[in-house]
Amino acid sequence: MAEKAKKTNKYVANFTQGCRDMQVVAQEGNFKLFGMQIFIIALAAFLWNYSTNKFAAKIQNLHGQMEAIKAQQVNEGEYLTNKKLLISLEPRFADIESKNEWLLRQILDIFQKAKLAPNVSGSQVEDASNPTYLVASMQVDSSMGYKTFAELLASIENRKEYIKISNFVLEKNKDPNQMGVNKVSLKLNTIFPKEKVARKLFKDYDQLVAEQNKERAAKRKKKVK
Repeated sequence: MAEKAKKTNKYVANFTQGCRDMQVVAQEGNFKLFGMQIFIIALAAFLWNYSTNKFAAKIQNLHGQMEAIKAQQVNEGEYLTNKKLLISLEPRFADIESKNEWLLRQILDIFQKAKLAPNVSGSQVEDASNPTYLVASMQVDSSMGYKTFAELLASIENRKEYIKISNFVLEKNKDPNQMGVNKVSLKLNTIFPKEKVARKLFKDYDQLVAEQNKERAAKRKKKVK
């Protein structure tokens, strides 16, 4: 213990003496003696600061690159999602060249499958004010019970082709011989894109449409099972 204490005191004494020597030299103005030591310390401090800042800059640059990659992945994901959605939806709309007869054919098919007699009142009404698409509508009258009416609504709304009911009026038939039968008036609408763009935009359009049709067929097959 005594020997260890002596070594410690020796270090303290040497350090204290060194400080005194430096003080004496400084008082005499001989700073050149410490020039090399000061230069080395300053250089070491500069190099440390430079290397630290350079490392921080690299980290910041790497962080920026990672954020750019993430943004690119997000944009790519959104692009692919929108691409798939466009290819899925656009075939549901008829070509603008078919606007004069397409909606009428769909209406006749809907009512034929429901075993109902449609009465188309008036001609097709069209609104071309939108620069992207044309809206067409037709008024149809018929007679049916409540259950048949509900099934008809479901068949129209779930139809693959884009046809929507914008308005309907259901009036109970007061004829005692027609109990449970209602007079129904429907306004059916569809949209005709003025230009279809998916095929022009995507080179793999036909392939993607075929894949989507295959997926839909597989889903229908599962439902049947």
